Amino acid sequence: MEIALPKQLRLGLASSWQSVPGIVKYAPLAVAVAALPVALDNLYLRDICTYIGLYIMLGMGMNIVVGYAGLMDLGYIAFYGIAAYTVAALTAEFEIAPFWLAFPAAVLLAAAFGVVLGAPTLRLRPDYLAMVTVGFGEIARLAFINLDAITGGPPGITGIPRPDLGFIKITTSGQLYWVIVAMAILITWFTQRLGQSRIGRGWAYTRDDEIAAEAIGIDTVRMKLLAFALGAGIAGIAGTFFAVKMTMVAPESFTWWESLIVLIIVVLGGMGSIPGVILGAVVMVSLPEVLRDFDDYRMLILGLSLVLLALFRPKGLWPAAPHREASLAAAGASPFAATRAVLKGPPAAPADSAIPLLEVSGVSKRFGGVAALADVDLTVFPGEIISLIGPNGAGKTTLLNVITGVTPPTSGRAQFGGRRITGLRPNRIAGLGIARTFQNIRLFGALSVLENVAAGLHCRSRAGTLTSVLRTVGQRAEEGAIWHRSLEILTEVGLRDRAGQMARSLPYGAQRRLEIARALATSPRLLVLDEPAAGLSGRERTELMQLIQRLRANGLAVLLIEHDMDFVMSISDRVYVLNYGKRIAAGTPDDVQNDSTVIEAYLGRADDEV
Repeated sequence: MEIALPKQLRLGLASSWQSVPGIVKYAPLAVAVAALPVALDNLYLRDICTYIGLYIMLGMGMNIVVGYAGLMDLGYIAFYGIAAYTVAALTAEFEIAPFWLAFPAAVLLAAAFGVVLGAPTLRLRPDYLAMVTVGFGEIARLAFINLDAITGGPPGITGIPRPDLGFIKITTSGQLYWVIVAMAILITWFTQRLGQSRIGRGWAYTRDDEIAAEAIGIDTVRMKLLAFALGAGIAGIAGTFFAVKMTMVAPESFTWWESLIVLIIVVLGGMGSIPGVILGAVVMVSLPEVLRDFDDYRMLILGLSLVLLALFRPKGLWPAAPHREASLAAAGASPFAATRAVLKGPPAAPADSAIPLLEVSGVSKRFGGVAALADVDLTVFPGEIISLIGPNGAGKTTLLNVITGVTPPTSGRAQFGGRRITGLRPNRIAGLGIARTFQNIRLFGALSVLENVAAGLHCRSRAGTLTSVLRTVGQRAEEGAIWHRSLEILTEVGLRDRAGQMARSLPYGAQRRLEIARALATSPRLLVLDEPAAGLSGRERTELMQLIQRLRANGLAVLLIEHDMDFVMSISDRVYVLNYGKRIAAGTPDDVQNDSTVIEAYLGRADDEV
């Protein structure tokens, strides 16, 4: 008989399990499995397990790039080779440094090449990024062949010594095996910790919708560059141990096929899944050995297996599991849950409420020969509700895109809080205190409602790579505050009872409220709403109006686009009207309703012709 645990108990157990360090949970099992070939005294099995350890390291690095950040890297093995050759050159070719001094230099060099490759290319579309990384991998391989003075040319470099700490000497392949096992466990723990942290969530937001991520203050370029650098560094760690295991390096070990094998490991196991990567490495290393008697058919069997996997297990053998219940548990159970002070706020607002919060002056935007905006002026004061109306194609959304940094203006400028924001990227503008929603809802559909709101707090939190992995007191306080604040905001918009649901499963009206909740999580001073009432029922419109009025009462300024004139006229302090990219009227709702130019723009005729 199945026993159903009470929800609070389940959440408590989930929180307790999540709080146990991954290395404590999984290291004993990993060591027990790793000891099997040693216990059996089977050198062949131990050699296979050594390669599995190396490919687990490679898979974890690729998992950060592909699984977490959603980037396609088909030249990944180049970083593996760069580190391997660096260690070989420093220890054997030129005898400059022992392994443990060459090791950090090799890893840092591999990570540096990740940054060098990523910085100019990460803005490319995924298909172009894939082509560029393939080219980089081939450039690296050809460099290994042709730079004879450094790499030894086609024969490579031989005689690479084992690691030596002076008082601890790694002299046998058995001792090296345990070092590789330990390093694989450490990298697995590191990758798991990152995936379950603010950094991992930032990668998930960037992967799911880069435009939405930028709009809530996430520096997506920095997040992708970090993924490339960490992935390359982890590949470098694997490369150094590959070099000392083989005691030689040669160009044929770093071909494009090796990059493809590592990618298959991640996809086969399940992108973003830590157990999946381990399982994928085991399968991809051991399968060729199992099929050794069928050498002529190995590739055929592998290809057929991948086709069947894509058909029947498209998310991999061990797909990544959502952490919704653990997030809910953290929100309610963290001892730091109420500590809001650990979260940053936007820069302080001007003390004088008579000074415009937002000032747009002479903004024009041309797309080729089309003038979407022509010399538009607009001001928003603190605590005001400003509506922007006009016929379809009037340039309303274009103006919001210019204000929020999505589209740079052709001319003119915008200031927010006395600071020029023209030319800033959307994440910088969001950090200053402007949050927005979109005409077409842009939620992170594969994540929970709670995780969507937490996305808005990314720009108000600080935890970096090291603190996220080490789970420092400050990082745990920040995490507790993030989840607790997210629940508070969901309560404000009436979605707390849906916190654990997937965002894409919500009805349309609830998705609109969730997008507003995510924007509110950024602690804005100006909330920009693009047609928030579109598609809502009468009751939902009333609830939205009440929410906006509550926000204004708390001192928040609101700039919105809306086609529902009853909604606009009942809620707005002032109204701006655009037509063909030009501002044709501005004033109170009564003034605008009685303006003949506005009537003509909407009805196509002057008032006296009606």
